[in-house]
Amino acid sequence: MVVFDDFRSSIANENLRYRVYIPPCYLESGKRYPYVILLHGLNNTELQWDELGADELLDQGIRLGALSPMILVMPYMGSIGNNNTFPPDPSYERVLLEELVPAVERDFCTWNDRDHRAIGGISRGGFWAYSVGMRHPDVFGILGGHSAFFDGGNAPPANNPLELALNASFLSEANLRMYLDNGASDYVSANLELFSSRLSARGIPHTYIINPVGDHDDAYWEAHVSEYLTFYSRDWTRNDSELPSCLEPSP
Repeated sequence: MVVFDDFRSSIANENLRYRVYIPPCYLESGKRYPYVILLHGLNNTELQWDELGADELLDQGIRLGALSPMILVMPYMGSIGNNNTFPPDPSYERVLLEELVPAVERDFCTWNDRDHRAIGGISRGGFWAYSVGMRHPDVFGILGGHSAFFDGGNAPPANNPLELALNASFLSEANLRMYLDNGASDYVSANLELFSSRLSARGIPHTYIINPVGDHDDAYWEAHVSEYLTFYSRDWTRNDSELPSCLEPSP
């Protein structure tokens, strides 16, 4: 794990530190790797995904050939991540697109196209993953929302996943690979079901899973981390020899 304890955001005017998991083969391979930005939930930190065991599961999955080698980026969203502010004002969306993505792609050998760049999150992080990802399909081709907190009042229509699912004309051509899930007892279920039904009514492909056991808590997410990693990397090679060279510009 590579830890960036000091990442001063000029947009947020706060330290939005982050952690980066690199696969075991990264330093020796000289290859470019796909990557996933994983956002934490409300009242949590950049440690959440690590504490849920994402790094150990990925290590094991790569060794067994069950998961693709990939980079995980786990940022702290800070106070700006809790604010319902949107561009052009200072917002967490701007932090992601203008600061974090460029920093990651400068400092690591990443495969920098929409099909090899994913974003997902838990609860509040799931909201940001979808609010940003749905509106920037040129940047992120793969979106995940794990007990994502969607609400009609937490964003204006142009930024709100519920409204985008209903009437965003560009979604039909965006070709996004989308995954959502929650436990049957989770309070977010009603709005995720609404979101899914709106996409389905428009014929927009996505995966929505309601697991029979689970609430809005770490025990639920920990039980399903391996499924999340499998989703993100579904179309990525499991053989690092097939990855592009870090000595060449990203395809």
